[in-house]
Amino acid sequence: MAREPLDTLVSRRLREARIAAGLTMREAAESAGIPNHSLLVRYENGSTIPSLERLEVLATAYHTTLAAILAERDEAIALITAIERATPATLQRLLAALKNAEL
Repeated sequence: MAREPLDTLVSRRLREARIAAGLTMREAAESAGIPNHSLLVRYENGSTIPSLERLEVLATAYHTTLAAILAERDEAIALITAIERATPATLQRLLAALKNAEL
């Protein structure tokens, strides 16, 4: 199966994250400090590519992480988000468990 182009993947993920956060375009724009929601429309339809800084702001507004939006595989998003939000102690335990597991 062909890999989804990065710009298409990001625009899809932004839309999915906004919807999962329960935000309308106008609410999302306000939450992210974007003066005009039409910019979000362009991000989600892929006609404008947001900067990394803007992606990070949107990820925060959508209660996700930049890494999750940029993840190569959809199946990894929940894991990536959990790892990004984990405490240092939890990360140490996870790393130890992974080292002991046969992968």
